[in-house]
Amino acid sequence: MKKLIKFPWLAGLLLCLFLIACVDKKQLPKEDVLLAHVPMPAKLDSAMRHSFDKETYKILKKLNAKNEKSFKVNKENYLQMIEQIPAGADRVAFSFVQFNKDKFPNQYQEMAQFDGELYMLYYYMDKSGKNITGRAYAMLDVKQTIEIDEKDYEIMEIDYINNIKPYIDKVVKGTQGNTLRVKMMKDELLAYKNRAMTKKNVKNFKITLAQWVNYESLLSKTESSILRKKLKLYTDESVGQMTFITDCQNPEGGDVESLSGFDLNHFCPQDCP
Repeated sequence: MKKLIKFPWLAGLLLCLFLIACVDKKQLPKEDVLLAHVPMPAKLDSAMRHSFDKETYKILKKLNAKNEKSFKVNKENYLQMIEQIPAGADRVAFSFVQFNKDKFPNQYQEMAQFDGELYMLYYYMDKSGKNITGRAYAMLDVKQTIEIDEKDYEIMEIDYINNIKPYIDKVVKGTQGNTLRVKMMKDELLAYKNRAMTKKNVKNFKITLAQWVNYESLLSKTESSILRKKLKLYTDESVGQMTFITDCQNPEGGDVESLSGFDLNHFCPQDCP
């Protein structure tokens, strides 16, 4: 006590700093927690993958036995997608498409391996929903990212809408059927990239298809609170909608745990301009 009386200004300063810290913590809403810092809880992650395997993937395999549920993206292509987000774009949209090589003779030859299959292309979207580069890009299971003309992308998307979507719509509870695309917000991707850059054992990323499930019984109250930024966008009608989970792999093929099990996505058109 003698020291506190001798140095009253120091005691006052420490008290002020303590109170400011407490106020700051109280004012930080859980909604501000980026999904890039919150891997999917194990039970929800497992349920989403298993539900897709049990329902949607079975339908996809009947449509085309070559349909895959997982794709790899090398580290350079994945980080390039984020680094090249142009000014004016605030999200990256991943669209479900079907690639039919007969419609693109002598074009996109590395994509011929996906002939007739479900695939995903990404493009850069602004707040109004516009594709601001006029291009789409293929990076799943290719050596170098492939630039796709917007008109060609639209053909591939229409083929998904006509040839695949009607068959998997029945899995979705909502009358709107399955989603056309999912989006990842720029701030989420930048945060995820910054975390990946701190790891020396990252070789590639793995994109695994999954589908949304009823989550109430799978999450604790704490998990629900932390994820409410994402969960508030979904209703029972979202159950069955396709999404994907991002994992990160080391050179031995194992998961980099702190960068695996992430669902950074939102459905479109439910949560798009």
